[in-house]
Amino acid sequence: MSRAQPSGIAALLTDYRRFAGRRLWLALALMILGALAEGFGLLLIVPLASIAIDGGDPRLLRFAPWAAEWSTNQRFVAALALFVAAMAARSLLLFGRDVVLARLASGYEANVRLRAAATLASRGWPFASTIGQAGMQALLLGDVPRAAQAISHVQAMAVGATMLIVALLLTTILSPALTLVALLFLAVASSFSARLMRRGVASGFAISEAMDAAAGTGFRLHAGLKAALAQGTVPAFIAEYRSSLEASAGQYTRFVEHYSSARQTAAFGAALAAAVLMLVGVRGLDLPFPVLVASLVLFARMSGPAQLLQTSALQAAASAPAFAAIERRLGKLQHAPPSQPPGEALQWSRVELDGAQFEHPSGLGVTGATLAIERGEWLGIRGASGAGKTTLVDIVAGLLPPKRGAILVDSEPVEGERLQKWRAAIAYVGQEGSVFSDSVRGNLLAEGATADEVDLWQALETVGLGQRVRAFQAGLNENVGDRGSQLSGGERQRLVLARALLRKPSLLILDEATAALDPDAEAQLIERLKAMNPRPAALVVAHRDSTLSHCDSVISIQHGIVNAAEPVIFGAQ
Repeated sequence: MSRAQPSGIAALLTDYRRFAGRRLWLALALMILGALAEGFGLLLIVPLASIAIDGGDPRLLRFAPWAAEWSTNQRFVAALALFVAAMAARSLLLFGRDVVLARLASGYEANVRLRAAATLASRGWPFASTIGQAGMQALLLGDVPRAAQAISHVQAMAVGATMLIVALLLTTILSPALTLVALLFLAVASSFSARLMRRGVASGFAISEAMDAAAGTGFRLHAGLKAALAQGTVPAFIAEYRSSLEASAGQYTRFVEHYSSARQTAAFGAALAAAVLMLVGVRGLDLPFPVLVASLVLFARMSGPAQLLQTSALQAAASAPAFAAIERRLGKLQHAPPSQPPGEALQWSRVELDGAQFEHPSGLGVTGATLAIERGEWLGIRGASGAGKTTLVDIVAGLLPPKRGAILVDSEPVEGERLQKWRAAIAYVGQEGSVFSDSVRGNLLAEGATADEVDLWQALETVGLGQRVRAFQAGLNENVGDRGSQLSGGERQRLVLARALLRKPSLLILDEATAALDPDAEAQLIERLKAMNPRPAALVVAHRDSTLSHCDSVISIQHGIVNAAEPVIFGAQ
């Protein structure tokens, strides 16, 4: 394994330990007590067998001198009662162990998902935009579940190791020599398992890469399916997807081959060990029959935990690289901030860009933009694709911190707590606004807005969607389909805009947000927005002159340079 590509196991275990905290000690205590209860019950086979065969071995009475005066039948019943009590305690303890481990595993997966989302958000839009939808799909549907599976396998390893250690300690009481022979077999198995672990890690990285490729091609297929159907190019999409799926299936099949060979080798090794232990116990050590029976039962019980330990180690090694993939995508995961009610929106009169500059890695961006917008003013922004229009409004929204210059609200820099309040005053609507597979109501409230029925209908009426929603059989509770498939393009834009209005913004950022509407419908919508009381200010990014004609002033951007246009009140450097 290359040093440049760590297995992720150590980082995963460290992260899990921090999450679980003291609950790990509770789980470990339940593991140990459950294994002891089971072992004690199995040890009672010795007195039970001894009493049943010849009335009891007198040497056993040194462990229970108070039973010396009891009859054989009383001793048998007492030993049987202890056996039943031990097995009952075992069942209760192992039930508690399984519940605690299940809560830890499921809680850890939810915790990683939440921290991944919080980390992505904390890194800001310049970083988040590089992940892409395919990357997020691979992260949330591939890497996070596989990291959680690795933890489940690690828990299974801990269970197997605990049961194995306790069983060995108990067999040492019965026959130290026979236990030594069993330890030799375990040493050989451990050496074999170490080699399997290395193969498992290699398989894990290969599976992660194959799953990423399959997720990427699958997303492209879904995103481009409509055009592909219209153009008759579906076979090319399917061929690419088939190739990535075959690669992913091939990597998984190779892992299953490793896993199955490990299981079958471990099963054969356990059978071989049982035969050797029987031979040594009968011919070499001449153990009493009850002791031999109890020892063999304990050794037989060890085979299950030993196989569990070996196969779980291989599965954990194969799944752990997914955690390394998460950190490779996002960096170190951060703790999710506690839930807080929406902050108070910043009250403002004037927002300015003072020589603001932001350049993307591609070289595109905005160069030294200087402009101002007053409360209630509508400012249009025109320019060719890639000129820097979206970059400009992203700077105003605080999504892209200027590398030079500043954004000022009422002459004060927008940073820290003031930035959060500024964002609370903004509603941002893009051309590809997100519509979810949910009801109309669910889509309107998707960003945490608190609104009653009156507010919801008022927002829908403002954007011209009220009549359409009233025509639905379920009204506000009608499901709009995957990504709003039951709505037209214009209706989807109206729904996203209605959601934005529920924020009661003082600044609307409309980045081609009405491009799917015809000019007449767009004109009616914009006039209703401008007639709102209080009237929000707006930055309107558009290509159509008909859209920009509704603005109070218009600027143009060429190659990242903001050019003033009549009656503009700002300039460019």
